[in-house]
Amino acid sequence: KIVINDSLMFVNRKDFNKKINSIKRLLEMLSLESLNDVSLLIENFKDRLATIEKSTLNTKLSLTIISQNKVTSPLLFNAINQKFSQHIISSIDGEIFNYAEENDYKIKKLSFESDLVLFILHGDITESEKQIISKINNNQRILVLFNDADYNLIEEKNLVFNSIKDKLKEIIPQELIISISTMTQKVKVKKYIDEINYEEWEEVTKGNYDNLYATFDHIISQTKENFILATAYRNSIELEKNIRQQLNNIRKEKALPLIEKYQIIAATATFANPVSSLDLLATAAINTQMIIDLGAIYQQSLSLNQSKEISIELAKLMVKLGIVEISSQAITTILKTNAITFIAGGIIQGISAAYLTRLCGLSLIAYYEIVDLNNNQKINLNLIKEKLQLVFQQNKDNNLLKKICAETLQFQNI
Repeated sequence: KIVINDSLMFVNRKDFNKKINSIKRLLEMLSLESLNDVSLLIENFKDRLATIEKSTLNTKLSLTIISQNKVTSPLLFNAINQKFSQHIISSIDGEIFNYAEENDYKIKKLSFESDLVLFILHGDITESEKQIISKINNNQRILVLFNDADYNLIEEKNLVFNSIKDKLKEIIPQELIISISTMTQKVKVKKYIDEINYEEWEEVTKGNYDNLYATFDHIISQTKENFILATAYRNSIELEKNIRQQLNNIRKEKALPLIEKYQIIAATATFANPVSSLDLLATAAINTQMIIDLGAIYQQSLSLNQSKEISIELAKLMVKLGIVEISSQAITTILKTNAITFIAGGIIQGISAAYLTRLCGLSLIAYYEIVDLNNNQKINLNLIKEKLQLVFQQNKDNNLLKKICAETLQFQNI
């Protein structure tokens, strides 16, 4: 009995429908929140969604054969189509081996177009073949076929086959590694009529695909619909990602001017009343209100207490990471470099407040762009902190700080 443990790829109709409804909600948001006319883009997204839904009605499994041997692929292609033409549509793709730098793109594209991949090996597996198999397996189900046509001895065939299984044991289930033979041979056949007389003729064997055929029989009878649904689900995830990216771009376009406004407010307030950067960031209503306003842009309703908590936690992390001290030192250096010899404490703290406000806002944008707001998740402070560290690391070259220095000084007429 062949058992295919398909926990990696299992998708039921309920999960698929949930994803489709999520995409439809995103499209509604995109239409409502767009600053410009994006009707053509939305129509394109809707067409893709309709194509995905229609694909779940396919009755044939889409299968792609991958092999470095240009002779082997057509032989297997013909063998599969002759026996399973009612259930399987086959294609051949050997380009994955030709353009190593484009492997990731081609493998990803393959996962959108094919329900199942057959990867043919003609000998013991190489490291490059193993890497390709691993990448394909991360996206979709793959069957690895060892073509033993080049080996004459049974012992040698078994040795190579077992070596392949051993090297792939951490990547794919053993039952998905199958031996085949594409060898075409002429065999003399004798049939005795009696003890003396016999008939003799030649028969042509067209390879041995019994193990593969048995696997296909199981897939067709038990899991074909799920394989097709899994491909549609992968396409729906990609579509959702594309729509979310477009929506995030629109929201970010609204969020950045808002952050810049609060930068100026924070800097101006600190110029007028110099206090320590920590006290400013942790207690001032400026950042708390910014957090509330950013939440509104990203359809996330935050209470005053939640916003205060986020502001305080980010302030603590900034101190812990040395961001407050580092920014103050960097600002002093930047101002001296720009021939500003008289540096008042309020100026440094004002620019620092603007910079820390900017980091706080960018961290929240980065957080909102990856969380699933449709699931009504609670605010994940740990994830927001991770985004703060990432944003800080990305801006360690001080280009952002120099920009904020220039903008703040210009606004304050200094």
